[in-house]
Amino acid sequence: MSNYTGPLHSKRQKKDSSLSPSSSLSMLPNDVALNCLSRLSRLDSAALSLTSKSHRSLVVSPELFRTRELMGCTEEYCYICLSTPPNPIPCWFILRRGGPIPSHPYHQPLEASSFVELDLGIYIIGGIINGSPTSDVLLLDCLSHTWRRVPSMRVARTSAAVKVVEGKIYVFGGCQEVDSPNRAEVFDPKTQTWDTLPLPEDPEIRKNTSMIDNSVVIEGKVYAVDEEDQSFFYLPREGIWRRGNRDSKRGNRMDWCAIGKLLYCFGTRGKIMWCEPDELDGKEVKGLDVVQWCVFALKANNCAMDETLAWKLHMTENGLSRLSSNSRGNIVVFWKVHIPRTERLELWSAEISLERREGGDIWGTI
Repeated sequence: MSNYTGPLHSKRQKKDSSLSPSSSLSMLPNDVALNCLSRLSRLDSAALSLTSKSHRSLVVSPELFRTRELMGCTEEYCYICLSTPPNPIPCWFILRRGGPIPSHPYHQPLEASSFVELDLGIYIIGGIINGSPTSDVLLLDCLSHTWRRVPSMRVARTSAAVKVVEGKIYVFGGCQEVDSPNRAEVFDPKTQTWDTLPLPEDPEIRKNTSMIDNSVVIEGKVYAVDEEDQSFFYLPREGIWRRGNRDSKRGNRMDWCAIGKLLYCFGTRGKIMWCEPDELDGKEVKGLDVVQWCVFALKANNCAMDETLAWKLHMTENGLSRLSSNSRGNIVVFWKVHIPRTERLELWSAEISLERREGGDIWGTI
């Protein structure tokens, strides 16, 4: 390489140094720029978005997310909504990144709202505001972490069952008007409109659909469970309801989720149950004994903790708070832990992989 530093080279050097990183990236074809950015981690992308408006527009674009999907460069993130005393206003966090997401300026419902993910956003549906149910719907954009209002439902709801089928949001129950024709609704994000679902012809289903508080989707069917452990399912393509079975072992079941073709939920005393959707007779996921939970607690807390205390923290005082599934087909559970001899309250989480062994039993590994 020549070391000549005459006028021509100096002029070119001056011209080149005037190019900012933003302008040099913007000079690339759009697909090439997206290809480059898709290889960055989400944290690096967030840092890059602060350098210029053009970078930010690329980082938060749906095109970048789709490019990352096609290249297999997507990352899994868990969003958590918490109310932390003494502040009653709910705050959103990304589990792996830590920092809070700006709260909605118009106030998210403080309790009894439902959540569902669709098209790179999280919909917050219904809930309680100033002591009364609301029909409001909010959308948290997970790319830009901005909020906006979505057209409201036709009726106010609390703790409704919400699921997505073929790009539409189905909402069941949670309404105080038992005889309301709008006890089940569907939202089409493309047209931004709500439509009422047909009422069940079966009087038993019609009586209970306003009380539905759990639902899952398996093979295009929306399975719902009411407060009496009676199951129903709705066929969106046909627009009809069918009655399922009732769990013969009545008990406190909550937080249903579907993994593969099986249903999972919480049972009593922190047990995790599973069943076939057409049977509903719950069986306990095996292998999640005291020893496994204690080993996990010791590793997570990174301190000496005897088995009795670990088990007490896990089950007796608080119990499991929330159960869900992730994209790897595993169960994710959350629970609150009061740290002994302190006033500190921690939120713990664990991921449980599942295996169906000979004999048909489901075993879990924390």
